[in-house]
Amino acid sequence: MYHRPIILLIRKPVLFSITIVIMLVIIGTGTLKFKAALSQSLKNKVIVIDPGHGGADPGAHNTGVKEKDVNLDVSLRLRKVLESEGCTVILTRDVDKDFYNPGQYQGRAAKRIDLNHRISLASSNNADLFISIHANSFPRRNTYGMETYYHQKSPSGKILAENIQEHLTQLQLDNKRKAKAGDYYLLNQTKMPAVIVEVGFISNPRERKLLLTGDYRDSIAKAIADGIKSYFETPKEIREISEGIQSVTSQEGPAPISKDTYKVYFSKASLDGLSPEERSFNPSVWNKLTLTQKADLILKDLIKGPTSPDHLSTLSPKTKVLSVSLNNNILNLNFSKDIRENFSGSALEEDIAVKSIVWSMTQLPGVKGVTISIEGNYGDSIGGHVIFDHMLNPRS
Repeated sequence: MYHRPIILLIRKPVLFSITIVIMLVIIGTGTLKFKAALSQSLKNKVIVIDPGHGGADPGAHNTGVKEKDVNLDVSLRLRKVLESEGCTVILTRDVDKDFYNPGQYQGRAAKRIDLNHRISLASSNNADLFISIHANSFPRRNTYGMETYYHQKSPSGKILAENIQEHLTQLQLDNKRKAKAGDYYLLNQTKMPAVIVEVGFISNPRERKLLLTGDYRDSIAKAIADGIKSYFETPKEIREISEGIQSVTSQEGPAPISKDTYKVYFSKASLDGLSPEERSFNPSVWNKLTLTQKADLILKDLIKGPTSPDHLSTLSPKTKVLSVSLNNNILNLNFSKDIRENFSGSALEEDIAVKSIVWSMTQLPGVKGVTISIEGNYGDSIGGHVIFDHMLNPRS
C-alpha cells in the first residue's frame, strides 16, 4: 500500500531555533570531548620536581629567609597540584637535606655530586619532565620578577619554559621577563625537557613579603602546573618536530670588532642580559697585536668593570688572567682562583658572568668559542651552576 509522505510545515523562526539547538548540542559534545582530552594531558606523566639547594647549602638568603626553604615549600605545593591531575611526581628531596657525600668531596666537586644525584634520579625514573625550583637574590633591592630558564639546545625545553613563564607573569603583570636560555649544568645534563624556575627575588622587599605567604606560594605552584599542562596540550607532533629545529635565539652573537673600537659586555642593572660598552683603540697599535694579546686586553677591561652606572661588573676586580692561548680557533682562558673565591652571586649572576666572557671574546674575528679553566683546572666553576667542562660560544 502506498503511503503518502508526511510533510511537516515548520515556520522559519522555529526551524532556526531547532538548528541552533542542534548546533549547540554538537558543539557541546565536541567541547566535552576536548575538555576530556585536556584533562588527560597530565595523566600518568612522570614529573621530577627538584627543590634547589638544601641541607648545608642554603642557597640565596636575605633577612632570615633562606632560598632552600622557599624552594622546598613551593615544590611540595606543586606536587600536590600535579598529583591531583593524575601525575606521578618525584621530588629530589622532600626534607631539608643535600647530597654532598661529606668527607669524600668538598667545594665545587661536592656541588657536582649533589647535582648529579638530582639528574640521575630523573633519568632512572624515565621522567617526562624535570622542573627545578629556585629563588633569586641580588644586592640591588629593586630587582624583581619570576623567570624560567631552558637549555639552548633543547627546543622542547624552550616550549616548556615559555609556557611556564607565560602563566607566571600573569601573577606579575608588570613582569616583562621572558623565558631565557642558560648553560646551567642541570639543564645541560638532563635528557628530558628541563627548566629552572626562579620564583622571585628574596632580596626585593615586596617580592620577599609575597613569598612568605602561603596563598602566594599556592598561586606560584598553580601557575607552574598550568604551564606544564599547556606544554602537554601542545600537539606532540609539534613538540617532536621542534627537537629537530635550531632555536632562533641560537643565532645571536656579538657584532664583530669595528675598525677602531671593540665592545666589553657587562650585565644590565636589571640582570636581564648583557649590554656592551665600547672601547676605542689605535688601529696602528691594535693591528700589531696577536689575537691572544687582543683577547688579554679585552679581558682586563672586562675585569676592570663598566664605566656606565647602568651596567654591573660581572667578574671580581681581583681576578687575574693567568694565560690565554689559541687552538683551532678556540681561545683557552685560564683565570686565577679569585674569579671563583670572590664570587657570591646567584645562578643568574653566574650565567651572566660566563656569557660576558664568551661574548667579549667571540667578537674577535676567527674565534669560534672559548674554554675556561681556573688555576689550570678544567671542569671547574665560578659558582657551581655552570661547569667549565665543554667549549662555550654564544649559541651554547
